[in-house]
Amino acid sequence: MNRRLWMIAAVGAVFFLAVWASVAAGVTKAADEGGLQLFDSWQWLDPFTFLGNGKTIGIISVMLVIGLWFFRRDVYGMVLVVVAVGGGYGINEWIKHVVGRERPPHAEIGGFSFPSGHAMIGTIYLLLLAYFLAQTRTKRGERAAIYGVFAALALLTGLSRLSLQVHYPSDVLGGFVLGGAYLAACLALYRMWIHRGGRL
Repeated sequence: MNRRLWMIAAVGAVFFLAVWASVAAGVTKAADEGGLQLFDSWQWLDPFTFLGNGKTIGIISVMLVIGLWFFRRDVYGMVLVVVAVGGGYGINEWIKHVVGRERPPHAEIGGFSFPSGHAMIGTIYLLLLAYFLAQTRTKRGERAAIYGVFAALALLTGLSRLSLQVHYPSDVLGGFVLGGAYLAACLALYRMWIHRGGRL
């Protein structure tokens, strides 16, 4: 399992760097503009953006930390949530300032555009929530259903940034990929840590 997680993290990191390089070189310009036009009429996606709001992420993350303590006494899991969500937010902000990409012309919010924070942090905390919920189920089909539902919510969260016209498609793609890669690395370290009983 850990080998698979490390592989996902490595492949995701390489893919993200490829998306970043494509954005920097202007390769994605036509696809980005076309994608914005395509999603401009998909207003039904707009409400899903609340799943990626800082307040929503903060409340659910705190609830998850509390639940891990009261129901499982999983201190390592609590640390995982803080490192994955908090660290992911920090990485996202850092890369945004390094890249310095402006948002789409008609975006009514400030800040830089690449990668999408909603897509990245939404992917991290929603799939992390799915990971812990899936551990409460014994049947493979039930675990797959949990992952499927939360992955769909993460997808809709990211796509809502396109229907709202505040991100380019490459921003959202970069957020998904980087979020998945970072979460995979965090989970691999978490599993390694609990396997060794918290020893370095």
